[in-house]
Amino acid sequence: MELMFDHQVMEMDISKQLHAYEVEYHVLQDEMLDAGPLPDDSERLDKLEKTNVQLKKQNMDLLEKLQAARQKIQTLETSVENFLSRESKMKHMIRSLEQERGAYQRTIERMRSSLPPDTLTDVEMTQIKTGPNGKAKTAAKKP
Repeated sequence: MELMFDHQVMEMDISKQLHAYEVEYHVLQDEMLDAGPLPDDSERLDKLEKTNVQLKKQNMDLLEKLQAARQKIQTLETSVENFLSRESKMKHMIRSLEQERGAYQRTIERMRSSLPPDTLTDVEMTQIKTGPNGKAKTAAKKP
């Protein structure tokens, strides 16, 4: 949300500047056309032409900044979409794993409840140890 707000503020600021320069450019252009190239106004005409060139350059610079800002915003929005998608997939996977764990726990409890009491004590005395190759092996405790 904050990213969207920053984007709108930045785009509005650049757009306002661009619009102001465009209006100023058109006013100056109209003045140049109305005045016409009179011999005694040549200095004024030169000044207006220089201003016109500067305004055109400023407009191009602002357009480039606006385009770069839009590109960056697009990239950031794509990144946010990707992160949200990955988050959703991870949450789904967590739910699935929690359900699977619950199913395993229920199965173990059913198996324990179906064993005779003397077998249950033998099972509890058995430990699972990890061997040097990383595989589990069972070792019974000796009473």
